[in-house]
Amino acid sequence: MSEIIQQRSAIKFCFLNGINAAETLKMLEKAYGDRALPKSTTYDWYKLFKEGRERVEDEECLGRPSTSTDDAHIQKVKELVLANRRLTIRDIADEIGVSKGSINSILKDVLGLKCVKS
Repeated sequence: MSEIIQQRSAIKFCFLNGINAAETLKMLEKAYGDRALPKSTTYDWYKLFKEGRERVEDEECLGRPSTSTDDAHIQKVKELVLANRRLTIRDIADEIGVSKGSINSILKDVLGLKCVKS
């Protein structure tokens, strides 16, 4: 569980136990130090729980779906990497015609690969 989700859970716990938002913020700052959620974020989440929100996880984004990290591009990246493991992200991006960021996302998030420097 990420630290942000832990803190949101703590905010929900405090709300359910009748601890006000200001005291909740103090408790988060004591427990997490400089990694604590900012005041505005803590108050926003406290308000959401007060309004009836149950989940501490983020809602699904409704943005435009990615077109460069689809199955076809993932397969092309996988084939290129298996054929030549010394390719750079730029080489792969130029070969396939998508951004370096998308290639990086495919390599790390989808294929679970990491860069090894020698």
